[in-house]
Amino acid sequence: MNVRPYQEQILHQYQTQETLLSKLYSVFAGKFPEYKEFWERLSLEEDKHALLVEKLSQAAMKGLVLFDEGKIKTFALDTFIKRLETLIAKAEKGEIKARPAFTFAADYETSLIEKNIFTRFEALSEKSKNVLRLLNSETLEHIERVKKMQRDADQ
Repeated sequence: MNVRPYQEQILHQYQTQETLLSKLYSVFAGKFPEYKEFWERLSLEEDKHALLVEKLSQAAMKGLVLFDEGKIKTFALDTFIKRLETLIAKAEKGEIKARPAFTFAADYETSLIEKNIFTRFEALSEKSKNVLRLLNSETLEHIERVKKMQRDADQ
């Protein structure tokens, strides 16, 4: 096995982040009916990302993909996950308005890109390379879509 236990934990945390983002967006879909389709689509895409991260993790365990966590630490990811869980709880209680929801989404999506999460993998096959490109490009697309929806909501 090419993946160390702490790396395995980091991979699991990545998957958890994607799952929690999906849940947050799903809650937003229920709270903001005027943006329901927008949030539902993002939620579904985050579910897909969680599955892709799981597949990358499995590939890393089999030595088909190399994973180098770089400067990413488990405690930092734990903090990120806890903040997402807190945000979900606030959203479920109706404590978040539509405008800040867009800001939170843009901030979380941007932080995934800034952490270079998807560049931490070295794909050894074309299939893995395509998965990584897809995850990275869709996350960048999420940022743009959220910011556009935010601008439209401000008008």
